[in-house]
Amino acid sequence: KGPQDLPLAPFLLYLTLALHALSGFVLALAYQPPLAALALGVTDTALLALLTASLLYLQSRQSRLTQTLSALGGTGFLIALLAIVPTWWLAHEQGESAGATAGLPAFALLGLVIWSLVVTGHVLRRALSAPLIVGVLIAIVFYWVAISVQDALFPLAE
Repeated sequence: KGPQDLPLAPFLLYLTLALHALSGFVLALAYQPPLAALALGVTDTALLALLTASLLYLQSRQSRLTQTLSALGGTGFLIALLAIVPTWWLAHEQGESAGATAGLPAFALLGLVIWSLVVTGHVLRRALSAPLIVGVLIAIVFYWVAISVQDALFPLAE
């Protein structure tokens, strides 16, 4: 199934994007003060919307925007829920000079990032009617842009 199987519902779009921003906020709280974490969650969701809208516009597939963003926001939220515990665990371990157990949450987060890239790639490939590898490569570019913008706007304290 792909984003085209979701209902064309603006409410679902707003809900999934709000949940995406909320989950980004909760994850960012592990490393950022509350106001910066809130801005980071909103910025991440805005970037997702901007990059997706731009991509679909360039491919003349604007009619797929609502369903594609609903799918990306919803799947991003669900994967972020799974990332909360390892993110906070890793942040706590780093705060205590990276104990021996830091490898487990780092490995879990790596797995979730890979899974997220594949899921995002799948959604994008369905939206673009392209091969999975194209969707995953675009997902990697989206991820790189998001991380670059986040690092520039919200640097971690040393």
